[in-house]
Amino acid sequence: MRWCGVLLVVVASFLVTGGALLASKFPTRESTTKRFLRADNPGSYSFKGINRVNGDFEEDSASTDNLEERAGGVGILEKIKTLKAFKSISRGVAKATNSFSEKISQALPIKSKLQVWSNNGKSVSFVRKELGMDGLDSARLTLAKNFKFYDDYVTSQLPLWANKQLTPREVASKLSFRGLSGAVRSNPNFKYYDEYLVQQALVWAKKDADVDKILVRLGLNLVPAAERSQAVNNKYYDEFVAGLLRTWKEKDVPVTEVMTKLKLDQLTGEALLPHPNYKYYKNYVKNNLKAWATKGDSLDDVAVRLGLDNLQGKRLEAHPNFVFLEKYWTKRGKYQENGWLKQGMTSQSATYEAYEKYVNLIDDHIIRLHKRGFQDDQLPRLISKDATADELREKTIIWIKMKRPEWYVKFSLGLDGLGENALKEAHNFQFYKYYIDSTNAVKHTI
Repeated sequence: MRWCGVLLVVVASFLVTGGALLASKFPTRESTTKRFLRADNPGSYSFKGINRVNGDFEEDSASTDNLEERAGGVGILEKIKTLKAFKSISRGVAKATNSFSEKISQALPIKSKLQVWSNNGKSVSFVRKELGMDGLDSARLTLAKNFKFYDDYVTSQLPLWANKQLTPREVASKLSFRGLSGAVRSNPNFKYYDEYLVQQALVWAKKDADVDKILVRLGLNLVPAAERSQAVNNKYYDEFVAGLLRTWKEKDVPVTEVMTKLKLDQLTGEALLPHPNYKYYKNYVKNNLKAWATKGDSLDDVAVRLGLDNLQGKRLEAHPNFVFLEKYWTKRGKYQENGWLKQGMTSQSATYEAYEKYVNLIDDHIIRLHKRGFQDDQLPRLISKDATADELREKTIIWIKMKRPEWYVKFSLGLDGLGENALKEAHNFQFYKYYIDSTNAVKHTI
């Protein structure tokens, strides 16, 4: 192995020399480029002093003399010739360096090989073959002894592709996909495609990119709206728009502006509801309704935010946002209650006082209806089946404090009509038990 040291010294000196020669040619190129960029009138350059003879170019001596005068004499021409020769040598050295580095990489550790291959721009398929994993299916690929190196290599290429702003189709080509049908998800390289586009979706959202342009970039503009949800790239459009909605919510972008950004502002009725972007808009408006309810905004305030001010009668009802105004009217109390609970209120907070007042108002109304002869199946059940544990716990505490009757607590928790065994197995039994235990404890202390 004594020859290894000598070989490495030779390689190092050769690479350093090649690198120095390569580095020296960039300032020349840059200087040449700048000269062309500084030209005030590129159209003034003429080829009339050049004649074509048998397919080659022959210079007119007068034109040559003028060139020498304008360029500063023969010395400049000699420098130009020298420069051409130098560039030719540089290109030769670059090719030799790449060729030599590829050959010597065969004797390097795998990690070093990965770096050489990356520097030389080797393809994913080339690396996979060199690592002895060509032809392996997904299951066998991940079990291969060199898979970690392959995984590291492809992952290291993702930011390079992002810097080059490669399109999804270009990335798919680099990963050797044969189309983007649903079957591509089982391709062992799909995870890299997925990681690349998830990150790109975040970048697009941060830049507030136009939704139609992203549709085209993902190739979804060619997919019928009804089939778009099945397309491979639809996931990344979803990620992109979700990122947009978060950004718009943080910036408090008006719902009317969001409707325009989602290309819905010119649609009404039957054309609006089936549009693929309507679900995103609906979600954005609904989240705003909840926030407005939590703050206690009036119906008039919400109508203005929905762009419904100054509209009346059929014009009001025909507006796409009228349905959200109706929802706010019917759901405002529930939205407000949930909003208070999410704020993590305590019995000492000002929000809790408003919440307690709201709960008691509803409880009093239902108990009055019961006293007037309404049966349980005729009474409104205002606690949702999806009510959170926090909501039920807070209401149970209020029921105990207000000494609500046992039938009402059972009714409100959806436990009325259950036998003893079914009652104990019910999901909300813990809150009923807490009510009973607390009520009994108070009785024993009196």
